[in-house]
Amino acid sequence: MAVGVVVLVLTTQLTGTLPGRAADEAARAGAAPAGIPTASVTTIPFDVGGPGGHGKVQITLDSGRVGVNSVQAVVYGPDGGLASIPELRITLTLPARRIGPLDTAVTDRGGYWAANSFNLPMPGTWTMKATVRVSDVDQVTVSKAVRVVR
Repeated sequence: MAVGVVVLVLTTQLTGTLPGRAADEAARAGAAPAGIPTASVTTIPFDVGGPGGHGKVQITLDSGRVGVNSVQAVVYGPDGGLASIPELRITLTLPARRIGPLDTAVTDRGGYWAANSFNLPMPGTWTMKATVRVSDVDQVTVSKAVRVVR
């Protein structure tokens, strides 16, 4: 299961990476490559208080652009290893336009959380909130700003 999660994370990161020759050409041209979407990877630390109640959530928004995106999330425990939690909820809000919260509806996929289709209607600086429940009574909501481009 852990190998599957690692493969998923690496695949997500590599799909947003240009091949070496194209990256060199883009660097020489002095411009960002057009038409190749990049994934947005956000890491949010959390702490519910109590022993072993802290860690971080790594959330990948692929492609990180306006339109349909996929969402994957991996939860790491206090030791830095993968953690199994009973519930994770991820929402995005665009305060500047009074949009949201939009629920990503991620589901547990056995070691990671994911949603295949999530629509972001417009660009801007969105607030990503993750509600992490680590036990029957312990949960915390943490947030971080995420930039979505056209």
